[in-house]
Amino acid sequence: MGGLVAPQSLGGGYTATNNTGFPYGDNFKTDLAIINWKQTFEKSRWGYAVGRLAFDVYLDPSAVQTPYGGFLNRAFVYSPALGTTGIGALGAVAKGFVTDNVWVGAQIYDANAANGEFDFDTIEEGEFLKAVEIGWTPEFARRGKDRVQFTYWEKDERELAGVSSGSGWAASATSQWNDNLLTFIRAGASDGGAGVAADASASAGFTYQAWEQRSVAFGVGWSEPNADTNGAGLDDEWVVEASYKIQLTRHFSLTPDIQWITNPVRLPDEDDLWIVGVRAILTL
Repeated sequence: MGGLVAPQSLGGGYTATNNTGFPYGDNFKTDLAIINWKQTFEKSRWGYAVGRLAFDVYLDPSAVQTPYGGFLNRAFVYSPALGTTGIGALGAVAKGFVTDNVWVGAQIYDANAANGEFDFDTIEEGEFLKAVEIGWTPEFARRGKDRVQFTYWEKDERELAGVSSGSGWAASATSQWNDNLLTFIRAGASDGGAGVAADASASAGFTYQAWEQRSVAFGVGWSEPNADTNGAGLDDEWVVEASYKIQLTRHFSLTPDIQWITNPVRLPDEDDLWIVGVRAILTL
């Protein structure tokens, strides 16, 4: 506030992996980021989507992976050991249940897509982000919040950008214990390529609906910074985040948030870093 610095830029300048405002950057432009065709079959047991996609919706998704929830830090919103591309990447994804409890999926995206750039030409470079997954849920109707999944991904070398190829895996699990409590755990590792932020990462936490219009979120995250991206000889980063979401009206909420980060990579003289903020969301 007052400095006109976006949360993502503030945190991204201090930490290598645990970006403190991951969904909120300063490079936003007017963009038709998502425009695709989605089709489901057999009462949503199978489906596909093709077109301009948000890869983070399909790649290692989690019930807490939303900018409308309780977390702002990348450690909880999206794994720093996963390969990424731009929001609004040309691609395709298909997923479906092979038994009553097990599903499989595959997806592919333009590896050179850039946020805020409505550009179809980059796909002509023939470099892609690809992934396959397998998951389990105790009951089809509970698949959104009671699930275990494993993802393997590969990203081609981006020759013009000068970024090496890379691969890795991600695993996550969420459980809705009752109407109020949701717990999660996620982990991942990479071979250090593809420009990922971390070689390995893990996080765990919970969200709790304390009252009808109020909820609490708490999480702990760890990551091993990627030497190619951030430099060699770095200490592991840790983050603890807590927030309290207050739904003041049907359309307006406030979420005070506090984060404690140890070993911020880009502030080598600091052992600890505190980030305090508040997020307001107005829906129409």
